[in-house]
Amino acid sequence: MSTAVWAFIGVVAGGLLTVAAQATAESLKARAAARARQDQRERATREFQRDTLIELQTAMADYRSALCRDRSQILPSRSTDAQLSAARTRYQMLVHRVSSPAAREAALAWEAAALPWFQGDDSGTAAAEAEAWETAMQVTGEAVRAPD
Repeated sequence: MSTAVWAFIGVVAGGLLTVAAQATAESLKARAAARARQDQRERATREFQRDTLIELQTAMADYRSALCRDRSQILPSRSTDAQLSAARTRYQMLVHRVSSPAAREAALAWEAAALPWFQGDDSGTAAAEAEAWETAMQVTGEAVRAPD
């Protein structure tokens, strides 16, 4: 074979290798970009859940305060009823937004213990409410501090 044929074969082989290398590089870049987007979504999700847990703790404290105000009044006022309703609504919205089953269950267990106690039902006790409160705060706090 002549050198022209070998040169042509070399050019074709070099072109194919170049195309293959570029395709491989683009594929690797696309995978890296997809991994970066996935990592960013996971970080955003963790941050959202962390913020939600912190908001849930605040909402639970507001709800508990509203229940205390409501219990302390012989005849609750409209403003107390409105505060209690707003606090309960915010709590319920946040408790179902939390992805941690343990935190959600602890918060719901606190509400289940708190309502009978604060509403004067004989089935509820201050000790049960206080214990459920401590557990809920501890579990949600651990969920906030949990490593990513």
